[in-house]
Amino acid sequence: MRFGIGPFSAEAFGNVGWTEAYEVMGQAARVAEESGFDSVWVAERNFTDDGYCPSAFVAAASLAAQTEALKIGVMPILGLAHPLYVAEDAAVIDILSAGRAIIMPINAVAHELAAHAIPESSYDSRFSESVSVLLDAWSARPFSFRGEHWTIPAQLDGHVENRSGMVTVTPKPAQIELPLWIGGFWDYGRRLAAELGLPMVLGAVSDNSLLGDLWGDYDRDAQASGRRPLRVLIRDVYVSNGDDPASECAHMLSRQFERYDSWGLWSGDASDFEALARGRFLIGNPDAVIEQIREIDDRCGLDKLICRMHFPGMPLHQLLRSVRLFSSEVIPEFRMPDLPHQIRQGV
Repeated sequence: MRFGIGPFSAEAFGNVGWTEAYEVMGQAARVAEESGFDSVWVAERNFTDDGYCPSAFVAAASLAAQTEALKIGVMPILGLAHPLYVAEDAAVIDILSAGRAIIMPINAVAHELAAHAIPESSYDSRFSESVSVLLDAWSARPFSFRGEHWTIPAQLDGHVENRSGMVTVTPKPAQIELPLWIGGFWDYGRRLAAELGLPMVLGAVSDNSLLGDLWGDYDRDAQASGRRPLRVLIRDVYVSNGDDPASECAHMLSRQFERYDSWGLWSGDASDFEALARGRFLIGNPDAVIEQIREIDDRCGLDKLICRMHFPGMPLHQLLRSVRLFSSEVIPEFRMPDLPHQIRQGV
């Protein structure tokens, strides 16, 4: 199993301001690279009161410059801006990172659609068309596209490509095939991922009890693609050797789920931490977190776990303590599962 850290969102909350939030992201990425994580992730949201990162590609470029080996995962909202902008930004971040980019488009929420005057009824088709444009734009061949929402090329008078009704998007990604995963945070995204045979990533709001059914539906619908589905899961993770690890992060995670509720990504009582933790969080000392991961892995067969370890308002020292404990005590259990328990304990 491989482990990513994030998605980071650089929100300001409590004593953490916007400048510090981006500094925390960079320092955590550098420590994660030294500690055995294989990827770092940045997510996008717009028009939030806490400044949740609205430009994931810019933030990802900073992380690419501060690291050497980590995969750089970018989670842009698709279907708001013209998809060629996303395609070009993705190609540039892949070049800047020397071929380390992974692009995971996610869905817009209601207030973002309203701000862009996009009817919710048309959003699924906008998202689907945008995915098609990304794949065409990154290919080596000139292309044209005519859909309900996007027409490419539109007005390119005087360009050589337009004489044949085709356009070539440059530069091309550094990777021959730039990885494209789909954030499976809503029904249509999961169906589209299966239809296209692309990896589906289940998010932090998906209850553990639903994971088997969601991947089962994906497997059934993706059979025609002939690819083995890559199982990727995002979970909120906190590791501590304190007497009560949950109490050290409960208020931060409740704040996080308050936002999910206001955005329509989740519904429930964000103040009921015990109910939240029961099916979504990986929290405890290293042995407890190992068992929690193993339980999910035994049922679902995870290929990658993306660990969101920085919660709104969490100070850097608390984050790094959790990251280092996770990397030293938890990751080896899944990277080297056949080695004796004593090695992990340093005996």
